[in-house]
Amino acid sequence: MKTTSHFIWIELKADLFSDIFVKIYNYMKENNIENSLLFQNPLSLHITLYYLEKDIEDNTKNEIKEYIKDFNIEDKITLSWFNYFFRWEWNRVVLYFTSKTNLPLKDYRNNLHNKYNRDYVEDNRFDFSPHITFLRIKFGKLFEKHRENIENIINEELQKLYNLDLNTRNIFLYAVNSNFKEEIQLKI
Repeated sequence: MKTTSHFIWIELKADLFSDIFVKIYNYMKENNIENSLLFQNPLSLHITLYYLEKDIEDNTKNEIKEYIKDFNIEDKITLSWFNYFFRWEWNRVVLYFTSKTNLPLKDYRNNLHNKYNRDYVEDNRFDFSPHITFLRIKFGKLFEKHRENIENIINEELQKLYNLDLNTRNIFLYAVNSNFKEEIQLKI
């Protein structure tokens, strides 16, 4: 696979999210707005801990995989709400789910940053905010016309997920190809 980047992330139970993806997709289809939103790949839902460049030597990949084995990710992760990242300078808005956990995710992220120090990877320069990306909004004005209806569907579906443990207790290094619509994200 042609790789555009790598990530280290905690895998989540994708099957728990299937209804929310389908309901939002059906709404988009019924209202002819499928091209205004871009879903996260529903088969690889996760919380990203650290971003890495596209070209990584095999020995570094192996080192990373060994290093993250020591992260204790046995605690539960639950949903708390949803929110938006606004990056107007890139004309990009992301709708994401917020989570609750006792896992020291920020410490893990800081440990990864101290060890691998990938400041040149742009997303590592932002404050760490553990989140679950749901979709990217490509056309804000069109989305705004449907925002209330979409948020109502999300609220209804999130009510069903609030107390469920989303954590698979797996942490992986992934290779990503962002040139495909929902991104191809494969465990290494």
